[in-house]
Amino acid sequence: MNTIIYDIEIAKAIPSKSEPKEEGVEYCKGWGDHAGMGIACLCAYDYREDRYRVFTESNRKELGKLIDGADLIVGFNSINFDNRVLSAVWGVDASKRNNYDILRGIWAAVALVGGARGGYGLDACCAANFGTKKSGNGAMAPVDWQRGKIGDVIDYCLQDVRLTKMLFDEICLHGSIRSPKDAHKTIEVKRPFHPLETS
Repeated sequence: MNTIIYDIEIAKAIPSKSEPKEEGVEYCKGWGDHAGMGIACLCAYDYREDRYRVFTESNRKELGKLIDGADLIVGFNSINFDNRVLSAVWGVDASKRNNYDILRGIWAAVALVGGARGGYGLDACCAANFGTKKSGNGAMAPVDWQRGKIGDVIDYCLQDVRLTKMLFDEICLHGSIRSPKDAHKTIEVKRPFHPLETS
């Protein structure tokens, strides 16, 4: 099974309801303005080639080929966010492939035992399971991008893909992760076939 894990960083900041806009920073209209967010970069991990990839405006056509050749697209909150931005900005429809959204899987598992959805972000889940965290703040990525900190944003995006892969592998291999809310509890998450297994 050819599986791709991916994450995007947007090019325009999302305005905060509680903080003023920063001078000199471009903003989209809000969380629903997927087309207006733009894409700074997209990073991916390709299981078939055991390779991390980086895509920007200059090589986005190669991304379309990568997505079209995938059997499974994996992300963290990707169905509700990344897929929508990717389709609206670059015209690549990842929803045409099978999608596995880790956050949705966690939410579904938590709902079965009557738990609330909050507190299961990528940072919290990876800290609880692997003792490692994201390398930055996603809200600052578009600001950093606009200020020319291109390498920092790509590095941050790659780290998110790496963490997403770690969680995905854990779920595929064990069918569970440690709860970020209680280290003594596990969350039984429905798992797909692992990319290195044959279906």
